[in-house]
Amino acid sequence: MNNFKLLLFTLFLLLLITFVQIKTDLFVLFEEGTGNFTTQINGENYPKTLTDVTGISYQLTQPPQRILSATLVTDHILADLIDPARLVAVSSYVDYPSLSNIVGFYDKSISRTQGEIESMLALQPDLVFVASYSNPETVRYLLRSGIAIVRLSEFKSFNDIFNNINIVASVTDTQQQAQDVIKQIQNRLQHIQKQVADKPKPRVLYYDMNGYSVGGDSLMDEAITISGGLNVTAGVLPDGENRISEELAISLQPDVIVMNQWVFNQNEGQASPAEILMAKTAWQNVPAIKHNRVYAVPGTWLRSVSQHRIKGVEAISKLLHPDITLAQESKNDL
Repeated sequence: MNNFKLLLFTLFLLLLITFVQIKTDLFVLFEEGTGNFTTQINGENYPKTLTDVTGISYQLTQPPQRILSATLVTDHILADLIDPARLVAVSSYVDYPSLSNIVGFYDKSISRTQGEIESMLALQPDLVFVASYSNPETVRYLLRSGIAIVRLSEFKSFNDIFNNINIVASVTDTQQQAQDVIKQIQNRLQHIQKQVADKPKPRVLYYDMNGYSVGGDSLMDEAITISGGLNVTAGVLPDGENRISEELAISLQPDVIVMNQWVFNQNEGQASPAEILMAKTAWQNVPAIKHNRVYAVPGTWLRSVSQHRIKGVEAISKLLHPDITLAQESKNDL
């Protein structure tokens, strides 16, 4: 009898462990993270099937006409793809000068969302754009609501930017507009790359006054490389954005330092991050300081994960190699 009870107890524990693991795995799918959570889209023409990483699918039978963009990246992408009349809401961040490259583009008649599920559902959207960093509770409710959801999750390279533009275009039936945007960016990048190919490559540090820099496998690393520089933290810091001590940053002895110039610094007459850093005693023997090569570039260009990232690359390339030219920007520039 005792052996039978032990067997039952063991089976109960195994079932409990299995249940907890399954529940944990499902919960993780909704967690904010850095994995590939991008929605899979099947179908060249409508109807198209949208499949979330959780396995939940939705069939989009026609081009959506009541689109809700709950992320700044899709606010930017959609601005170059669709008629704004198809939007019921964009993210509230689109109006922040320190974050947005398109302040004033969207009419105030288009609602702004901060991700509150009740107000989003009240707008009765037929398509909602979210991202891997969106509030997991909000995404969970949206997926259960029966509304078509597209989730973007990869933001580490220009190829990711192009892929995200194509995903947005695929579900909004704006493929030609997307190809025009992508082609323009590619032309501008190639124009820079051809000119810097044979030039000496200065050692560049991207540095944030809050003590952050960026390692390899990131948009900033790629931007520095395309611009004809060498990212001094690649291989020193882990991939992506990471904290960096002031001592380590100084020890890397960069030739050039690139920093964020946020809008509030400019508007309130405060010293730029570049001026603050150059005045620090501990940094005086760094080559970039000695040769006055510390530059503050608008953060909206340096931090964008949309098509507007090209502006950051062009700004860095001109700072590293002042003699190069930039591609002629089209009349409908990004």
